[in-house]
Amino acid sequence: MSKRRVLLILCAVLLSLCLSGAAAEKSRIVVWRVTAPAFNTEALQTETFGADLSAIQEEQREYHSRFWSLDGEGIPFCGISHNRGTENMQARFNIYRHADAGEERTYYYNLDEWNAIPAESGFDAPRATETLSEAQGLLERLGLVTDTAAPAPVSFTTLGRMEGTTRCRKAAYALTLEGLPVRWSAEILRDDGPTRPPILIDPCYVTVTYSDEDGLLMLEGNWCSFEPLTTASEYLRAEDALPLFRQAGFVSAADDPSAPEACWFLSVNGQEATATLAWRVGNSYLSAVDGTWLQTEH
Repeated sequence: MSKRRVLLILCAVLLSLCLSGAAAEKSRIVVWRVTAPAFNTEALQTETFGADLSAIQEEQREYHSRFWSLDGEGIPFCGISHNRGTENMQARFNIYRHADAGEERTYYYNLDEWNAIPAESGFDAPRATETLSEAQGLLERLGLVTDTAAPAPVSFTTLGRMEGTTRCRKAAYALTLEGLPVRWSAEILRDDGPTRPPILIDPCYVTVTYSDEDGLLMLEGNWCSFEPLTTASEYLRAEDALPLFRQAGFVSAADDPSAPEACWFLSVNGQEATATLAWRVGNSYLSAVDGTWLQTEH
């Protein structure tokens, strides 16, 4: 038996002892079923086209996807779509009201690395609070903010550094569940290479971009919703989880953190997906429910 295998077995034994000796806490949901979100489609269309929705055309596409436009093609348009096999666990959505180039103004709102203005980016930037508040309101109207799942801001960027571009403001959000980040397993994340899995999942995020001249320019993202599955009153605590990461070799003395990250580990089993309360160090995840290793990567 390999040394690594022995270490993992010892960690499992220690973890079992930690769970059995943990003080009882208030019962909480520790496993959720991952589902596709229910969007407010009327709000999605209104944000895209304005109050008059009489001229909108709808197109049904593969994997139960829906697309709305004024003439069947071209901007503005919006849609709710699914990657192959994800109809029950994730949805992709977008609003495009103005092209990034080719209209009256050029924005290049997807070229952040080349077009960002560092002095006007970050949460302390002059327009950050205003933009994040506006974007948060939009996400609420679309139905993406619930009592348990909500977007958390991760960045604010002002774009327009490239010659000939008009400035615009871009807010990015990540999905959280009960205030904790959600993280898909490495084996299921979208991979366009030759070994990509049959189900194509994307990280859960949303970006919203505005300009002073044209208002909302673009919104796009991938999102999930959640239904409670399992509750528990005892689960692994951070102070008990960290020694197990050390003994399994996932934490070295040089980069030993004060505590692992509490998060939700999202994984797929056939056509179903679940979110399990977990502790993370790097790319290794330890279940806070039963002490199993959910993913082990250095």
